[in-house]
Amino acid sequence: MRITVPTDDPALVGLVHVEPEEARILVSLADQLQALLADALESPVDDDSAVRRVLPDAYRHEPELADEWRRLSRRGLVDRKIGFARTLSTALAPVADEGIARTVPLTMDAALDWVRGIGDLRLVIADRMGIIVDGDEGAFAEPGLRDVYDWLAWMQDGIVQVLEVREPDAHPAAGGPS
Repeated sequence: MRITVPTDDPALVGLVHVEPEEARILVSLADQLQALLADALESPVDDDSAVRRVLPDAYRHEPELADEWRRLSRRGLVDRKIGFARTLSTALAPVADEGIARTVPLTMDAALDWVRGIGDLRLVIADRMGIIVDGDEGAFAEPGLRDVYDWLAWMQDGIVQVLEVREPDAHPAAGGPS
């Protein structure tokens, strides 16, 4: 995978060069995240700690306000997060299905969805690994899960960098990829 800034199309903020295996992994993760979030809507209690990380309470020390916030906003928040993950899987499914490396163009909206979706994927994986804060190594993990977690972090950072290149006024100190 390689993330670059397009030079010939002002409507695009980034180009993601994706190998088929990378696309298959991302599509699988994004599809699993969509299913996890859809299941969360069916349960009144978040039994899964990963769901609690992706959908945190707005008022941790005020249960009554937290319940009201959850009742009023949960469906919308879950729908938005499912949409972020769907943007990833929809863009990458052709690469995964056809088995041919491709360049996926990112508009501003798509790039923001990718950053948000990848962030949610990282939260779920961090929870499964026992990572509590940045810098933790985690208490347990399936082999290779740490590599996926680090890869997602790299990808998220690369997309943020191309966003910063396209929006230099919003991030004046930002550099960026070539």
